[in-house]
Amino acid sequence: MSKSSDWEAWEQALKVKGCPESCWVRNLPLPNIEDNLASVSKASFPSVDDKIREAAAKRLYETIKPWKTRILRIDPTSRSDDAVVCTLLVADVIIHESLGIVEEDGPREVPYEALSYTWGAPVFSHPIWINGIEFFITENLDSALRHLRLTDAKRYLWVDALCINQFDVKEKSIQVGRMFSIYAKAQRVVAWNSGWTRQKSAVLSAVLANISGSQKHSDDCLARFESLHEFLVSACEPPLFKRTWVRQEAFAARDLVMQFSDLMIPWKDYERIKTFIESIKGRRDTCSESGVPDFTDALYLKSPFNAIMTLVQPDYKSDHKARNERNQAAINSPVSLLDALVFSSSFGVTDPRDLIYGILGFTTVPVSQDSVASKDSHRPTLKVDYGRSVSEVYQDVVRYEIERTKSLGILDFVGSRPVSSELPSWTPDWRSYNPKVAQHRVLSRTNSWRYGFIDVKRIGASWEPAQQLPGTNGILYTRGIILGTLRDHVDEATAWVPFISPSFESGFKERFGGRGFDDEELFPGMKRDYKSTFHNTFGDRNLPLRDGEVMGVSISDAGERLMSLLQGEMLDKIRFAVRDRVIAPPEPIRGNHTLGFASPNISLAPKHALGNDLVVLLKGSPCPFALRHSRQGQYTLVGRVVFPLWFEHRSASFDDLRMDERAWSSNNAVYTETSDILESRFIWPEKMASIWKPALQDAEFLGALEDFQLV
Repeated sequence: MSKSSDWEAWEQALKVKGCPESCWVRNLPLPNIEDNLASVSKASFPSVDDKIREAAAKRLYETIKPWKTRILRIDPTSRSDDAVVCTLLVADVIIHESLGIVEEDGPREVPYEALSYTWGAPVFSHPIWINGIEFFITENLDSALRHLRLTDAKRYLWVDALCINQFDVKEKSIQVGRMFSIYAKAQRVVAWNSGWTRQKSAVLSAVLANISGSQKHSDDCLARFESLHEFLVSACEPPLFKRTWVRQEAFAARDLVMQFSDLMIPWKDYERIKTFIESIKGRRDTCSESGVPDFTDALYLKSPFNAIMTLVQPDYKSDHKARNERNQAAINSPVSLLDALVFSSSFGVTDPRDLIYGILGFTTVPVSQDSVASKDSHRPTLKVDYGRSVSEVYQDVVRYEIERTKSLGILDFVGSRPVSSELPSWTPDWRSYNPKVAQHRVLSRTNSWRYGFIDVKRIGASWEPAQQLPGTNGILYTRGIILGTLRDHVDEATAWVPFISPSFESGFKERFGGRGFDDEELFPGMKRDYKSTFHNTFGDRNLPLRDGEVMGVSISDAGERLMSLLQGEMLDKIRFAVRDRVIAPPEPIRGNHTLGFASPNISLAPKHALGNDLVVLLKGSPCPFALRHSRQGQYTLVGRVVFPLWFEHRSASFDDLRMDERAWSSNNAVYTETSDILESRFIWPEKMASIWKPALQDAEFLGALEDFQLV
C-alpha cells in the first residue's frame, strides 16, 4: 500500500471516530480570553467634583418616610448612544411583591426588577438625566442602564446608587436596613456582569445552545473546548460575585438572572454552564488546596447554609444523605450572623461597615431602627447606622453576640486579626478573618473538655457574662479569675509533670481497693511522661490551638483549686457509674470511664503572647484567654489559651463506638435548626463536658473573681 493510501485510510478513521465537519465545537469562534478578563476599553473621563454631585442630590432628592423607597423608571429608546433619561418615583414598600407608586396617570402597583452590580472605582464621570436634572454616575452603572433600557416600553428598576440618597446618612441607614425586603419583593434580580461585548456574549449563547446534546467529540475537539475553560469560568465567576452586597441580593432573589451585555441568562442556564465546566476539566472541586471552600462561588451565594456546612464538614458536598429533601428547609434558610461573618473576608467592599450591614438580610439577626438591644423584647437586635464608625459597628457585633448567646465565645474569633488593627483588642476584624481558623477549631475538635473548653449553656445563669454599661465605646467590662501567668521559659525536666491533687489520689485508692491510677489493669497506658505523649500526638504541627505554641505557666492558687475540682468531678463520675462500689483487686473496672491529667506548668498560647501575660478565665467565657496589662485596671486581649491541657486516659474496656457517650443528639440535629451551625459544630458532644458545671459553681473558686476592663 502506498504512503498516500495509508494517509487516506488514517484520515478516514479519524473522521469515523471523531466529529463531523459541522461540529459546533469545531466552528465555535474562540474568544480573546485576555480581552474578556479586562473591562471593555473606553475613554476614561475624570470624576466630577463631589460638591457638584451633592448639589445635584439636594435638587433631586426629597425626604421620604421610613416605609418608603424610590423606584427608577427608565425611558425607552431605540438608539444605544442616546442619553439615559430616567424618572425617580417615591414608592411604598408595604405592597406585597410590588411597589406602590404615583405616576402621571395616578397611583398604582408596579412590578419592578432590582439591579445587582459592582460600583467599581468611585469615578462619577458619566452623566444621565433624572427628573430633568443632570446626575453623574460610574461607567459600569451607565453601561448597565444603557443595556437594560428597553426600546418600546418603560422599565422599572431599583438601583441602590440612585434610589437611595447617598449623601443622607440617616436615609441611607434606614434604606440599607430594608434592602433585603426590596430585593425579595422584586419580580427578578438582574446580576449585571461588566466587561462583556456582544461578540463574547454570542459565544456564550452558542455554548448554551449546544451543551445539552449527547454528541461525542474527538480528542482534538475536546482540546479545543478546553481552551474555552478560562472564558467560561470568567462567566461563572465574575467580579460581581466577589462583592459583599451580592451575597444578600442573590439569597433574596425569587428569580435571579445573569446579564452579559445584551444576553440574559436564567439561573438554570448558569448552573448548566457550571456543570459543563466540570465535565471539561473533570470534577472541579470548589475547595482550594488548603481545603477551604471558595465562598464566592455563586452556588454558595444562593445557599449560605451549604457554604458553612462545607467549611465545617469537607465531605458535605458529596454527602447526599446530608443534602436530601428533608434538609431543604435548612439549606434554603438564613444562617446565624457568625456563620455568615466567618467568610466575609472573601468578599470585597468599599465601606468596611458593609461587611456587617450587607449580610444581615440572609441571617437570623433582627434589624432594629432604634438600638442594639431591643426595648420591646428580650431579643437582641442590631441597628444599621452609618453614623457610627467602623470600630463602633464591629463592637456592636460583639455586644450583640454576647447578649444573644449569653457567652463570651465571640472573643475566640479575635485570634486571626492583625496586631496593628485600629479596633479594640476584643473585637474581631472581619475584614481579615481567616476561615481556616474556624475550620481548624471544628476539625481538630479544639472545643473539647480536653483543651479546657466549657460548654457555657450547660452552666446556666451562674456563668453569664457581666452586664455592659451603656455608652462604653472601646471598653468591654468583664469579670474573671486569674488561673496563672505565662512564662517564656519551659523547664522541660519538670514542666510536664501532671497535677494530682491529694484528695484525688486518696479518693482513687479508696475507690479501687488501694490501687493507684498507674495500674494498667484499670487504665492502660497511664504514664506520667506527658512530654513524649504530647509530641507523639501533635508533633510540630496540628496543635489544638492554630498558630499556637507551648509556653510555661506559673499557676495561681485559683488555678490549682480549679484543677482539683475538675479531677474530683472526674472521680465522682466513676463513683456514680459503679454505684458507689469499691472495685477491689483483681476485679477490673468495666464500662466507659475517663480520667484526665494535666500539667499545671504547661499551656498552649498564641504565638504573639509574651511572658507575664495573664491566663484568665472570664466569667461567661468558654475558654481561658491571655490578657496583657495595659494601664490601671485595663487589659488587652491577646487570644485564646489552652489551659488546662488534659491528657485523657480511658478504662480498659472503653468502647469508642458507644453512642451514649455523646451528650446530646447526633449531627443530624443541626438540620432541625436553620442557624448556629458553627456554634453547634464547635462544641464536641461528650459527657465529660459536665465536669465543669460543679467546678464553676464552687464558692471558694468564684471568690477569686475580679474586674477586667478590656480595651
